[in-house]
Amino acid sequence: MVAGEVERVREALRGLEAIPDALDRAAACAEVLREWPELHRLVADVRQQAVRTAKDQGHTFRVIGDRMGVTGETAGQIAAGKNRASS
Repeated sequence: MVAGEVERVREALRGLEAIPDALDRAAACAEVLREWPELHRLVADVRQQAVRTAKDQGHTFRVIGDRMGVTGETAGQIAAGKNRASS
């Protein structure tokens, strides 16, 4: 389920705190932060494609937005690639 996937990502990020050696922990965090812009783009791309697919399947932007916790207008902007930084 969707919530399970999201929770696994959260757990992986929280796992950084559990790295016992401070230098290793700092290095691991630095690596994630270096890659963060690309990871953000990847998630935004996956989100945009999912919104477009849901729309193609007949869902309205209002329904899509409600499911995502945003307005229908925002869902439409996401589909059009005009809302890259939003949640």
